[in-house]
Amino acid sequence: MASTYSDRLKLELMETGANANTWGNNTNTNLETLDAFNAGYLSKSVAGSANVTLTTANADPTAESSNKVIEFTGTLTGNITVFIPAVENNYIFFNNTSGAFTLTVAPTGHGANGSVITQGAHTVQYCTGDTVVDLFANSLGTVSVKDTLNVTNTVNVAGNVTISSNGVVDATSFTGNGAGLTGVDPFESGTKMVFYQASAPTGWTQDTASALSNTVMSVVTGTGGGTGGSTSYFSSFLATTDKSGTDTAPVSGTVSGTVGGHTLSTPEIASHTHTINNQQPAPPVQTLALLTSTSPYQPRTGAINPAGGGGSHSHPFSGSLSSATADVSVTVPAADVKYANVIVAAKD
Repeated sequence: MASTYSDRLKLELMETGANANTWGNNTNTNLETLDAFNAGYLSKSVAGSANVTLTTANADPTAESSNKVIEFTGTLTGNITVFIPAVENNYIFFNNTSGAFTLTVAPTGHGANGSVITQGAHTVQYCTGDTVVDLFANSLGTVSVKDTLNVTNTVNVAGNVTISSNGVVDATSFTGNGAGLTGVDPFESGTKMVFYQASAPTGWTQDTASALSNTVMSVVTGTGGGTGGSTSYFSSFLATTDKSGTDTAPVSGTVSGTVGGHTLSTPEIASHTHTINNQQPAPPVQTLALLTSTSPYQPRTGAINPAGGGGSHSHPFSGSLSSATADVSVTVPAADVKYANVIVAAKD
C-alpha cells in the first residue's frame, strides 16, 4: 500500500512493508521537514497589491509553509492577505515590508478570520485551522492578543504580570481600581485643558493660536472648542479701569396731589389802608360858611389806621408722582468681543 501523510506537518507515514530500499531516504526527508517546521527561516517577497498563498506539499522541507520563521519583504502598493495552510500550526512572522498598506495573515479559505501584522513587527501566531491567534505582536513593544474565533480576547494569567516597556501600553479599558498603577497617563493625546500657571506642565504643549489670545472664556452647553469675535478683550473692555459716568435727560410726567388750607395772619397780609369818604352837616359855628355853600353838608375824608405787614407765607403740599417718561440717549461703542468656547465635563 502507498504511504499517507500527516495533516499538520505533512510527514510521510510509511506503510508497513512499503518503500523497500527508499525507507532511509524517506525518513531523512521527514527529519528535514521537522527541522524546517521547528527552526526554518524564509524570506518571502510579497511586493505589490496581490494576495499571496504560501506553498505547501507533502514531505517537502522546501515548501514555504514548512518554515518556522517567515519574513515578508517588498513594497506594498495595496492591502494584501498572505494565506497559510488551514491546519493547526504556529509561526513567527516578521512584517518587514514598506508602503502605507496592511498585511494580513489568514488560513486558506478563511480570509475573514485573518489578523493584521504591524509593519516592522514580529508576531507569534497560532493557527487553529480556520482562524489565527496573535501573541506578542509589535516585537513585544506592545503586547496584544487577538483571537478571531474567541470573541472574548482574554488572556488568563495566574499571578502578577509586570510590563516594562519603552513604548506604549495601549488599552481601551482596564479592569480593577488601578491602585497599583503608577506613571499612567489619564489623558489621551490631543486632550485640551485650561491651566492656571505660567507655562505648560511637563508632557503638555501650549496652544499659541492667535484665535485664543486676549479672549474671554465662554461656557457653553453645546459643542465646545470653538472661537470667534475680533475685538481684543483687554484693549476694549479693560482699556481704562474707571467705567463710571453720568448723563442727563429730560423727564416728563404727571403729578397729582393736594395743597393744604392756610389762613393768613396779619403779618402775612400786604400793608394797606381803607379810605373813608362821607358827608355830614356842618357844626353850628360854621353857619356863615354854610350860608355860602350850595350844600348843607361839608365833605369829610380820612383813613383807618394802616394794617398788614407784607410778610411771606407758604402753602403745604402733599402728593405722589403717578407716571413719568424719560427720553434718554445712550451711545455704546461697537464691539465684537473675542471668545473661546469651553465645556465643563465630569469623568465617568
